[in-house]
Amino acid sequence: MEIVLIDTFVVPDESKAEFLETSRAIQDVLKRLPGFVEGFLHEKKAGDGRYDVVTTAVWEDEKAFESAKRVMPTRLQELNINAAARMKALNVQIERGVYTRSSY
Repeated sequence: MEIVLIDTFVVPDESKAEFLETSRAIQDVLKRLPGFVEGFLHEKKAGDGRYDVVTTAVWEDEKAFESAKRVMPTRLQELNINAAARMKALNVQIERGVYTRSSY
């Protein structure tokens, strides 16, 4: 069964450009990892609710997801990206959930 990481973000307008730049750098690393299936960044254009951006990353199985969790800190460190510190500096709020995915 596929594993889906869904992150929801509240991004202040003044932080959006830098947030998107950081997100794309992280996504560029993620999509090259073994077992990565697909990922999307969704920017809200209209509607109610507090979330401005939603990202999804799909992994072929639990093993691929766990492997990605282990290697990402080192990969990001190599790129000089401290995601938690950058999000805090940008005043971005994040909520994360891990889901299984199956067709319906």
